[in-house]
Amino acid sequence: MKKGVRGLNLTWAVLLAGTLTLSGCSLLFVAKGGTRTGKGKEAPIPVAEDLTSQINTPVTVTFMARPQETFSTVSYLFFGDGSQAVSIAYWNHLPPKRKLKAGALLKIVNPDQAPNLAKLPPIAQAPTPLPVPSFSPTPTPDVTITQIPRPRANHAFGPGEKLKFEVRALSMLGGYASLEVGNYTTVAQRPCLPLTARANSVFPFSAIYPVGDVQTSFFDTSDFLSWRFENHVNEGSYHADNHEDYDQIKHSFVRQHNDEPPETKPLAPFSQDIISCFYYFRLLPMEVGKTFSIPTQSSGKNYQLIVQVLKRETITVPAGTFDCFRVKPIVKEDTIFRNSEDIDLWVSADARHFPVKIRSGIVIGNIDVDLVDASFPPMNQ
Repeated sequence: MKKGVRGLNLTWAVLLAGTLTLSGCSLLFVAKGGTRTGKGKEAPIPVAEDLTSQINTPVTVTFMARPQETFSTVSYLFFGDGSQAVSIAYWNHLPPKRKLKAGALLKIVNPDQAPNLAKLPPIAQAPTPLPVPSFSPTPTPDVTITQIPRPRANHAFGPGEKLKFEVRALSMLGGYASLEVGNYTTVAQRPCLPLTARANSVFPFSAIYPVGDVQTSFFDTSDFLSWRFENHVNEGSYHADNHEDYDQIKHSFVRQHNDEPPETKPLAPFSQDIISCFYYFRLLPMEVGKTFSIPTQSSGKNYQLIVQVLKRETITVPAGTFDCFRVKPIVKEDTIFRNSEDIDLWVSADARHFPVKIRSGIVIGNIDVDLVDASFPPMNQ
């Protein structure tokens, strides 16, 4: 197995995790069992400040480096520790290990010490709002991206949603995957929904290559972006624990892999992790012919996830027969797929846009991930 596949370093992580194992809403399906909608009122959504303007236009100061200055010493000056050294280098398009010349001008984004700038070494300019640096997207097919505003309401999912999938490789049951939305919690002083993905192999595949993976994303209920991602991987003899904390305001994140020293890396504005990117996609206004671009971070790398809405189809799976949109995510390279386009996803054509089926092409054939059971909370439509 390639290293890039481990830890579900793939788009649409939970469902692809399965591929590694060889008074609410009105659902658009013909009842066949396996789906339930809860009764009662929708759980109240916590209210939080809208951070859009802060993420789009951070405060930036220009600092004049002193003799023997390093990115670490600059980080200590403005942030109180060395955690932002790599990000400072990134903001200035410089290698993190480069020695700084006295008098060099450095841009510092959202300094924690902004109220005390007068006490710091010489500043070439006063704080001024500047555009956030953009990240170059991953090479994509020749498609036109649909320009839409960020969603401001969630009518797709909420606490209590549970989806279970069976994974079949070459028509044989290889395992199960699940998606679950937990109760509201607080991360980085923001109200969040825990989004948990699990994947497990079953016999006889489990005897050859046991899989037991769990990933959890903490998804902002107001701004619809990720603040934390946890990944616990158990695949064969490979085991890993990854923890990532995102600072969406400072455009950086800290990644901890096993017992290795934590790394601070730059983060694209409004970034998603490999779990939250799928839930964010469910909030978008889907129509045949639209193509969406979602800034996503995976294993320390920023890229643009491209998703095309191809057509509308009726799909039958163990959970029932559903009216669906067929969509195609363009996944990153270094995966088990034959190429970056060898995956199709069907999501329900109602407001929930929940996943119904995935079919992926790998070197030995196809893998199917089908919905077998679903439980939905009541949602205001």
